[in-house]
Amino acid sequence: MSPPPSDSRSGTPGDKPPEASNKRRRVALACSNCRHRKSRCDGRRPKCSLCSDLGCECQYEQAGTALTLTVGKSFISQLEQRLQDMESKIKELQQGSIKATLGSAMQEHQSFLPPPRCLIEEDGGISAEHPHYVYENTAEIGELDTAEDSIDGMGAMKFADEEDCGYFGPSSNIAFLRHISFAIARGNAPGHGEMSPSSRRLMGAVSISRPHHAPEKVNHKASNMKHPSVNMYALPSEDRTWALIREYFQKTGQLLPFIHEESFCDTYFQMKQNNFTMARRTWLGLLNIILAMATTLSVEAYGSAKRIEESEVYYQRANALCDKEFKRNVSLELVQYLLVLGQYLQGMQKSVQAWTVHGLAITTALQLGLHSPRTNSGFSPLESETRKRVWYGCILLDRTLSMTFGRPSMIPDKYMKLELPLSEIHMVGPNLHSEPTPHMDAMFFSATIKLYNVMYHVIDTCYGQNLGLEDVMEDSELLSLVLEGERLLEAQRSQIQRDLRLRIYESPLQSRDLEVMESQNLIVERFNIVISLRYHNIRILLHRPILERILDTYASSTSSNTYGKHILQQIGIRNIEACVESAKIIVSAVHTVVLSSGWRKDLLGAWNYSLFYRKLHHRY
Repeated sequence: MSPPPSDSRSGTPGDKPPEASNKRRRVALACSNCRHRKSRCDGRRPKCSLCSDLGCECQYEQAGTALTLTVGKSFISQLEQRLQDMESKIKELQQGSIKATLGSAMQEHQSFLPPPRCLIEEDGGISAEHPHYVYENTAEIGELDTAEDSIDGMGAMKFADEEDCGYFGPSSNIAFLRHISFAIARGNAPGHGEMSPSSRRLMGAVSISRPHHAPEKVNHKASNMKHPSVNMYALPSEDRTWALIREYFQKTGQLLPFIHEESFCDTYFQMKQNNFTMARRTWLGLLNIILAMATTLSVEAYGSAKRIEESEVYYQRANALCDKEFKRNVSLELVQYLLVLGQYLQGMQKSVQAWTVHGLAITTALQLGLHSPRTNSGFSPLESETRKRVWYGCILLDRTLSMTFGRPSMIPDKYMKLELPLSEIHMVGPNLHSEPTPHMDAMFFSATIKLYNVMYHVIDTCYGQNLGLEDVMEDSELLSLVLEGERLLEAQRSQIQRDLRLRIYESPLQSRDLEVMESQNLIVERFNIVISLRYHNIRILLHRPILERILDTYASSTSSNTYGKHILQQIGIRNIEACVESAKIIVSAVHTVVLSSGWRKDLLGAWNYSLFYRKLHHRY
């Protein structure tokens, strides 16, 4: 059959059809891969566009024409490609640009994407313990994300030009540091005078952010040397990949169970059997960001610098795979990818990207109707439960980032219309029971949701939803709101200890407390420590406004309403003690677990980055 005639607007047969047209252009013969996938093929030779994007072999086979040149053309195309590769390598050798380390990486067996014609190099600064295969098709090399923000999720900052500013509201660490700074400045300079109205407004909003101008040439050149290229289709060895997958689901996957482990692993094995030639970009992106997250959680012999370097490579691959995907497609898999990516970025020095990715996750989730009970009821029980948990994952990340950056929540409390996660649905870990039984991860997830509802209430009432309002509430009103928040928090603590049989530590954790723990209770002991960290985090957040109010009175030199200030200081002693007690418990938990050995070092998971935030309160 001859191809349909084309008019003058179509261009030559070899031209790529305009992207604005949605009409499918018929071709005389589709390649075997496109026919197998039932995808549209543009008929390009020697390799169609879709096969080129996926990095797999492209063959054109026409039935009933065994005597034609179909097979010969494919063989000739391969020979031509190999000849071009050899010529390019000869040119590089002549220019002296081939690295001398190519032969050392040949000894490791690796999984790679896609299988044909590969060049073995170390990808993006990966340690020599985990070399990778890199596909030499430079059209598939992703762009590097070298952005490094001036402030991370813990409040570590670098001062930047004032024309590039970001809002960090009342609940942020930076706002708290402003209160401390003014109090210290007033103590060191008694004659400094009272704070101006503009200085008081700065208490709740600080303009500190990384300038958008290009970095210095030296740093840019060093970055290029560290990450020469990132092949989005490369993967570490099979053993390393599987070890990191298990690491993720044993830690983060247990604490935030919104990815069905069995389905994910089944997809991984199916993709591996097909040599990953049929893998979806979003699934590959989810796999890579899980590898990046798991690498940061791993407690191995080599140091944290190498772990961060390795995780950065996985992050770059995930970013190259899915950076433009959300603009074209939406799926539950994409929301899961964005949630894990947001968690990863929150722990790194990438606060701007973390906030942006979080917004994308919420808009995509709303577009899919994950918030709607009526929409979710139309799916199977497992898929409905997964959609529900992904939506609650969006809510938890929203509450966390709202508190950390001091910004209003993107998901109001009235949007929480779904039932809590079902404890009978198995999401992570081996399913050893034929009958439905309550699973600890779902119960812990529900307890976390309830605790973060209290966090939302505290931010809404005591911090004005981080809107940066001009009005300042009276001390009596603030004390009343803190007491109400304390009542809600204590009610949740009692319910957690009664229903889940979990322990919330009320005194600093000591090494002898770890010695009595048994390895078979690792997950339960981890739940105890993490739920304690979250509880005391909210407790500090609740009592902090009183501490800030006392710091403000200390920073002020005016003698007006001295009696009111004295009363506030007397009543506020209890709030200060609550902050110090919770800070000591959190610091001791992190310190004790980090200095432990063996399986006890895994008790924290990814939550040890919160040490900085808690130690601020412990110090002041």
